[in-house]
Order: sequence, then structure tokens, then C-alpha cells
Amino acid sequence: MSIPSVYAVIINWNGMDVIGDCLRSLEKSTYENLTTLVVDNASTDGSPDFIKRSFDGIHLVETGDNLRYAGGANVGLRKALESGAEYVLLLNNDVEIAPDAVSELVRVAESHRDAALLGPKIYYHDPSDVIWSMGGSVSFWTGRIRHLGLRERDTGQYEDVVEVDYLTGCALLVPVATLGSVGYLDESYHMYNEDTDWCLRARDLGLTCLVVPSAHLWHKVSTSSGGGLTPYKIYHRIMSTFVFFRRYARPYHWLGIIPLTAARTVGFAVKGLLTRRWDSVSAVVAGTLDVARRKGRTNRYD
Repeated sequence: MSIPSVYAVIINWNGMDVIGDCLRSLEKSTYENLTTLVVDNASTDGSPDFIKRSFDGIHLVETGDNLRYAGGANVGLRKALESGAEYVLLLNNDVEIAPDAVSELVRVAESHRDAALLGPKIYYHDPSDVIWSMGGSVSFWTGRIRHLGLRERDTGQYEDVVEVDYLTGCALLVPVATLGSVGYLDESYHMYNEDTDWCLRARDLGLTCLVVPSAHLWHKVSTSSGGGLTPYKIYHRIMSTFVFFRRYARPYHWLGIIPLTAARTVGFAVKGLLTRRWDSVSAVVAGTLDVARRKGRTNRYD
């Protein structure tokens, strides 16, 4: 019985501090038909040269420009497809994957042919037994997109393969058939929610998005956006969430989305004022005003 070909595609942008750990974890994978490809989005920190110098057998594609997550991922998906991959494992550069995780993801994918996308159980890198994501849920009534299992210590409460509304692009196993039916990631999202959009498009076709808890991965959260809840992250989270709901919410959903989102925004801004996080408050105000103006983004937070 042949073992399906899997291409691990890592999206890298200035990941010198993390990309080495990611690639070393893939080198320890027990999956026997795994090829690793790094798509570099015009890094300026020397990480492409570091990869060439430090790792044998790694395929490196340098885009020459920062195509962000969706653009870089699409480059990798097309390259893997051209090379005969049967599955593509999209990964952030700031993750470390368990040796048997690829095998577990493929095993479940092979027995669930209606699965368009599959994801592992994702932990924080530190503490390593606290869950960051078990997939996520989307509420069109409240305008919320949130991770399931977030900040829960793993005590065995999530052990079954489950269908979810969306999977984070931090780690996604993509059967190549998905590209023919669902298409590629939408590059019009500046950052955030391009993964949610992809999952919703798949589910609208009657396909599923599955979490595979037996596949483990650890995430150094928010490395590319500076770590933590930065103004950059706050602003683009607001903008991308608005773009997503403007695209998919029904008119009647806005009866709940508008007041509840406004209440959450005011609460967050007040908290920022009380803790003197002026830059965060500024990002909230800028994002909210640009949503009201239906503006795509401002140069200040690019």
C-alpha cells in the first residue's frame, strides 16, 4: 500500500528566531513520505540564508515580496500541487510538531473523504499542556470568531475527532482535492480570517473541517505580529473580522452583530484606558473608524 505524498509548506517572514525549531521538529517526523518546502516572503533578517546553510533537503521558494500569509500559502500550495503532492500541510514558522502528528492527520484524512481541511490539537508552546486551539466557532448572531478550548489545561477532555466551524491557518492539512473544489486562500484579507473564510467556503459545499486531537502541535503565539496583543494585531483583527461578516452575514444578523460588537469594543477600549495602553486604544479607535468608513486599511498599521 502506497503512502500518500505530503508536502509541509512553512510560510516564513523574518522568522530567524523560530524557523530552526520548526524545521528540526519536522526532521523528527515519523511520516515516511514527507517533503518540506519553505516559502519565504522577502525576509530581511537572514533567515533564507540560515535555512540554506543549516538544513539539507529543504526546498526554499523566495517570493521577492511580502505576500503575507494567504499569498505565501498559495505559492506553496501551487508548488506542492505541481510536484505531485496528495496532501499539503500548511504551517506557521513559529510552531513545533509532534513526530507522529503528520501520520495521525493523514490517517484521519484517508478515512474521512468529505474532509476539506484537517487540523491538529494546538497547544501554547509555554505552558506546553495548555490548549491554544481545538478549532473554532463562528457566531453570525454575535459577530464573534473564537478558538475552542482556548487556555484550557489538557486533562483529556478533547480526544475525539470533531467537526468545527473553522480551523486556524497556523496548521492545516489540505487534501489536494480541496484546491479543485474549494479553491485557494483569499488574498484580499490583509491578515487574519483568511482561514475562517476558506473553511466556510468548504462547509458551504457540504465538506467538513475536522480537528484531530491525536495530532499535537505547539505554537509560539503571534510571533509574526510582534507577540501578544499588539496594536498591529488589534487593528487588523478588527478589519478582517468586519470584512468576513460583511461578506457572509445575512442582513438580520447585523441586529446582533452591531450592538454586541460595539459593546465589546467599548469594553476593550475602557480596559486599555484603565491600564494606560494608549497604543492599543488608538488601534481600536483606528480600526473602528475605518470599519465605519468601509476603508480597507491604513498605512499606519501596514
